[in-house]
Order: sequence, then structure tokens, then C-alpha cells
Amino acid sequence: MKKVCAMTSGIFCFDKPEPSIRQLRAAGIGGVMFDYAVFCSAHGLLGVRRRLREAELTGAPKPKWKAKKVLEYYQRVTKALAENDFCPSIARLPFLDVRFRAKEAETYRELNELTIRVDKDCIRAAESIGCTHIIVQPLFAGVERGREWEVNRAFYMSLAQVCGKAETKLLLVNQSSDQNGHLMRGVCSDGAQAAEWIDELNREVGTERFGFCLDVGECSLCAQNIQSMAAALGGRIQAVILTENDGQKQAKLLPFTSACGRKSAMDWLSIIRGLREIPYDGYLILETVDTTVAFSPLLQPYLYPLYGAVLDYFEMQLHIEKDLKRYDHIALFGAGNMCRNYIKCYGEKYPPLFTCDNNPKLWGTELDGLAVKNPEELKNLPENSGVIICNIFYREIEEQLRAMGINNIGYFNDEYMPSFYFDRLKREEPDE
Repeated sequence: MKKVCAMTSGIFCFDKPEPSIRQLRAAGIGGVMFDYAVFCSAHGLLGVRRRLREAELTGAPKPKWKAKKVLEYYQRVTKALAENDFCPSIARLPFLDVRFRAKEAETYRELNELTIRVDKDCIRAAESIGCTHIIVQPLFAGVERGREWEVNRAFYMSLAQVCGKAETKLLLVNQSSDQNGHLMRGVCSDGAQAAEWIDELNREVGTERFGFCLDVGECSLCAQNIQSMAAALGGRIQAVILTENDGQKQAKLLPFTSACGRKSAMDWLSIIRGLREIPYDGYLILETVDTTVAFSPLLQPYLYPLYGAVLDYFEMQLHIEKDLKRYDHIALFGAGNMCRNYIKCYGEKYPPLFTCDNNPKLWGTELDGLAVKNPEELKNLPENSGVIICNIFYREIEEQLRAMGINNIGYFNDEYMPSFYFDRLKREEPDE
């Protein structure tokens, strides 16, 4: 699984990129999603064009389009990424805000023409810096309802013809739609329909050129069941954008931070279960620009370790079963409620040899038919065995296991399991 952060303001300094790279790397973040919207966008270019035309007609001052400065920033950033061996493998083409409105059909036509031209240039640029996956927003400005596939089929095929490398993947992405100020489902927001689009495009191009990027924030705005959407798309999903909002307004917040009444506004249960069922093993992209810029620049670097930990947390949740498949034999560490839930969820599919616990009073007993032993027994496990920690004190127990010479360590967490015990064990603590 590739864990990256979106390369947006606050996360990344474009004037002096080297410190940002060092800070991200120190936080355990493996890379960035290169966002071309930072450097160019059809919407921005259209605005410049219109102001230039108005200036010519009225004699008003011409807009200051600092193209040379933008190019200078781009070259500085890409050079720093290459020199620090931090080159991105995934990029996002410039997106148009779904709230964009134009009064004239001619404006729509010009905007879409500019979008196609900018996207093609960005694809060439992305390939030149080593990106293998490129996220592409569908055309929607001025597109009549019912003609979405017709218009976007031609759009996507024109982009496919620009790709110069066999490994380049163009990823469709779901989006919301602004209807009189209300956000509703937009193009590619229906999983089954998006899957049909991808399959048809791949058949037409004759190779697996197209895939999907699932933006969970857009799903929240559209009140979608992400578990069902993930099931419909299956292995076509090759990137997931992890972000949060309140379900009503567009925002890019750190997961679990849009909360009220001690509960997140996002349906993370549906998200994690859906991605587990696929099973998912592609890009995890953390997009947190609104959370980041809300903090003082003096505090922003302190957020990066948290961002790295959030990505690690999602990887752990999605890879629980993958970790279990790695070993010929497994033993558990922990003889409490989490161990019981492991037995209920995975006991038959991945039966453990035994469990162990640091409480001597539990040694020699059984928990739901599973023997509880002294942790020292883990030293006698057969080859290719793994120890799965079933206890919230993951870091402390991991340190204990590594001190014992045990390195095949996995994690179980019952927060997002399909079933678990509601009655809780009352654990007796060992005597001092």
C-alpha cells in the first residue's frame, strides 16, 4: 500500500520545497500526490483571458499573469523532489470547482477546450517526472444531463492518446454536483455506472489504461453508502482519497476531526469495511488542506507526524486479513475482549495455536476454548509463525516482542469488524 499526502499549500512549501520533503519523510510519509492545480488550471487561464479581453476593450490595466514565476516554482519543486529521491508516482490534474457557473454556452465551450489542452500538457509533464497514476476529473461544465458518457468518452479517449508510457493509468474520480446551491451526486458518483465506463474505455483502448480514484469526501457529500460503491467498483479502485467534511459543505479535513457528540461526521465504518472486502491495496491519499492551513505555520510541522500515524492506522485496518495470510501459523497476544472478537471473526478461517498474556493469573486457563499461555512460549513457535497483537497497547507489546527476538508481528483491531461481542469481560489485574 502506498501512503501519500496531497501536495497542497500548508503541507508543501513551493518556494523552499526541501524542508517540506524532510519533514514529510521524518513523519514516515512515503510521498506526495503531485497536484497540478497548484501551478495551472483551465478556470484560472480562462479568467486571465477574459480580463485581457476586457482590458483591450476598456483600456483597463492588464492582469498580471506571472507565467515565468509559476514555471520557476514548478521547476524548483520537481528538481527538489528528484534530488531528494521523493518523486511522486501519482498526480492529479487541475480540478474545476463544482460550484463553477457560467452564463454563456460559449464560456462552457472555451472552458472545456482549455481543460482538455491543460490536461494533455499535464499528463506529459506527469509522465516526465515518473508518475504512473494520474487522477482526471470528468468534464461537467455545460454538459447536458444524459450526455455525460458521450462527452466524457471522447474526452477520456483523447487523453489516452497522449499517454506515452504503457504503465500510465488514468483514474476517473467521483464528484458531487452543485444544484442551486445544494450538493448532489455528480458524474462518476454511481459505482456501477463508473465501472461500466472504465470497462468500456479499456476495451476501446485495448489495454488496462483506466482505473478509479475513490474520493470518500465526495461520497459523504452525496450521502452515499461507500461500502456498496466499493463493492461495485472492486479492483478498479487504485487510489483512495481520505478526507473528511460535515456531509453538507465541501472541505478537506483530517479524518475524524469533523465530529459532534463524540462521533465523526463520516461513515468510516462503511469505508473501511468496503475497502477490506475488495480487498484494497492501492494508494492511500491523505488530503487535509483545510485542517493544515487553519493552524499557524509555526504549528503546521507538528501535524505531520499525526498525518503519518493516520495513514498507518488506515493501512493497519485495511491489511488485517492480509497480515494473517502471510504466516503458516499464528499466535495471539492478549486474552481479553479483543481476543474474543478475533476468535469470533477469524477463529475458524485463521485458527491461532494459542494466545498469551502478561497477567500470570490467566496462564493455564482458556478463553473461548483457546489456551492462554506465558508470553515466553512465543519463543517456541514453529517457522514462519506470526504473533498477532490483540490489545490496545500495541506499541508497548510490540517493543516487548522485539526485545524477545520476535519480529513477525501483526495487529488485530475490532473497531470495524462485521461482528463482535457486546458483553465485555471484566479483566482481573495481576497483584503488585
